[in-house]
Amino acid sequence: MFGQRLRELRVEHGYTMEEVGKKIGVKKSSYASYETKYRQPPLEKLKSFSRLYGVSVDYILGLTDEKNNEESFNIRLKEELRKRGIHWDGLSIPEEVLLLLEKTLEDAIKKQSEHSKEG
Repeated sequence: MFGQRLRELRVEHGYTMEEVGKKIGVKKSSYASYETKYRQPPLEKLKSFSRLYGVSVDYILGLTDEKNNEESFNIRLKEELRKRGIHWDGLSIPEEVLLLLEKTLEDAIKKQSEHSKEG
């Protein structure tokens, strides 16, 4: 199942096998072996695919048909906020603003999670 999902995601995003290989740090032949199910990608590469395509590892493995779940979104969001040197409309965002954004988003996600449990 994962080979088919990897191929579908690659085609959906308009990447060649070589491009995906470069993005996740493997040779084209290694990547091709993942799509053909000749080899299983290691966990770290599954995480790389998840980040590259914006889907959960569960989706790649065929454990769910939901491409995005709240947890994978939250993880990607946190990873992006931890990067520094982020710009908005060409202007660098100062560290104190990034910390405020991080806190605000964490609070919003927490409220959304609590609201989901109530409903």
